[in-house]
Amino acid sequence: MPELASMSRRRFARLFGLGAATFVARPNVSFAHQLLAENSFIASTSPVVRLSSNENPYGPSSMALKAMTDAFSLAWRYPDEHADVLIDTIAKLNGVSRDQIVLGDGSGEILKICASAFTGPMTNDNRAVELARPTRGPALTFVPGRGKMVVADPTFEAILNHARINRAEVVKVRLNSRYAHDLTRMLAAANEGLVYVCNPNNPTASITPKKELRDFITNAPKETMILVDEAYFHYADSADYESVIPMVKVHANLIVARTFSKIYGMAGLRCGYCIAQSETIKRMRPHQTWDSVNIMAVVAAIASLNDPDQVPNGRKLNGQTKQFVISELDKLGFQQIPSQANFMMIDVKRPVQPLISALSQRGVQVGRMFPALPSHLRVTIGKQSEMETFLTAFREVIRTA
Repeated sequence: MPELASMSRRRFARLFGLGAATFVARPNVSFAHQLLAENSFIASTSPVVRLSSNENPYGPSSMALKAMTDAFSLAWRYPDEHADVLIDTIAKLNGVSRDQIVLGDGSGEILKICASAFTGPMTNDNRAVELARPTRGPALTFVPGRGKMVVADPTFEAILNHARINRAEVVKVRLNSRYAHDLTRMLAAANEGLVYVCNPNNPTASITPKKELRDFITNAPKETMILVDEAYFHYADSADYESVIPMVKVHANLIVARTFSKIYGMAGLRCGYCIAQSETIKRMRPHQTWDSVNIMAVVAAIASLNDPDQVPNGRKLNGQTKQFVISELDKLGFQQIPSQANFMMIDVKRPVQPLISALSQRGVQVGRMFPALPSHLRVTIGKQSEMETFLTAFREVIRTA
């Protein structure tokens, strides 16, 4: 794009500075929108309300924005020293040692590493065998400690794709009637390998009660790895929910993933991490890309963890707006799965795909259709004004769809 190529680095730096300053002064104004307003060559002709990806509409901490601005002068360096600071900060907050932490390019990289390290082809007698040689590359060999991928249905699906690429068998187990993980059936389906538990779960925003999950982790065979994805941990306020990070101390087969994409508003920056015992971390490291987390994400993450207001403010705003949407949906006669996250699953009592398309035509993007719940609509909790726009469009489409 010629116009983009002709914009000088000085001009971009000035725009970034103005955008960051505006964001700090007026946190409800998106930095991206500021750039769009000042650069018509990338401006959209029609506004779209994006409620499809469970993003935090309030964005990163003002401290994170300042840290990123300051880090422009460090962009020529690898992020090693700053990554060490972030690891030390995470370790201190969670009461673990630094050798129990892996940083990732979002928690998505953590999921990919786990699928690569702990899933793979298996044989009936579970002994190392050479499988059929592929067209290219060396023959695949079963590695003890790898096996099936067992997941809930529905759940966050990226890890399924990674396991399939690793030629692992993927077993889906339907959520129970409370939309919690059916941990008894999941454990029965496991054979070494990896059990993935997303809690709170995406796309249902539901939780698996703390005692059920605690008992599951305690009773699972040590040969079966358990990955608990706590991406939405900060939004959960139920007395029946808790993080399982403290259980890592006594369970070598437990890995807990976290992300800066949600409550910290850094989805576009890509930074996540996991906590596990050091021996488990050693099994994971060979599957990781070196320096996969960029320096902007690292410094923003450090600043976010040091901002005492980011998490409570994000929870408060999300909770208030979510309650507003629930009350309006109740008036319309629509219920939703009790939400412990920054999104909700609404039972629209009819096939959901026509509603998704109709909302899109009105400039409102919502989540896709999930085959296991074909009459449920996943909607991210945006700002109050965005949810008012959604509700207006929703009222229209339910009358016509």
